[in-house]
Amino acid sequence: RQALRMYGPAETVRTLEQRFAYIFDERMRPLPGTTKPEGELTTLVDGVPEIIAGERVLPIAVPHGHTMVFGYRIGALGYVTDAKLLPPGAIEALRGVKVLVLNALFWKEHPTHMSVPQAIEAARAVGAERTYLTHLTHDNFHSALESKLPPGVLPAYDGLTVSVS
Repeated sequence: RQALRMYGPAETVRTLEQRFAYIFDERMRPLPGTTKPEGELTTLVDGVPEIIAGERVLPIAVPHGHTMVFGYRIGALGYVTDAKLLPPGAIEALRGVKVLVLNALFWKEHPTHMSVPQAIEAARAVGAERTYLTHLTHDNFHSALESKLPPGVLPAYDGLTVSVS
């Protein structure tokens, strides 16, 4: 029964406020017999840590087509699940994480997402102990993909639980 807290870059926050104004406007009341989702928006800034749910979260700007989106570093976890590449600043911000989560859409190139080879290269540049590939298409069969990945790079799967100490 609380508002859902949402975090993101200024462009994303503005888009949400415009497209879903009714969610964030406290003056808008649901009609009888209906409900209204409630949200609270917080604008994050690239490279400026924020405490979220008691954890230090570092937003990291990464390109996604014509827009910039955020990946995040939360302690020893790097989480970048919707990027075309990791620019040098992002690689530097992620260096030292133990676990890295990266998107990898196809084996072939895509204009807005990393391919599997690009994700492998990004994983090497960051140097995490383990990298999990996510945002995979149905063209990537788990066992076939796993057999082609280098040591320490694994396909993620529904229900995966990762411990990061």
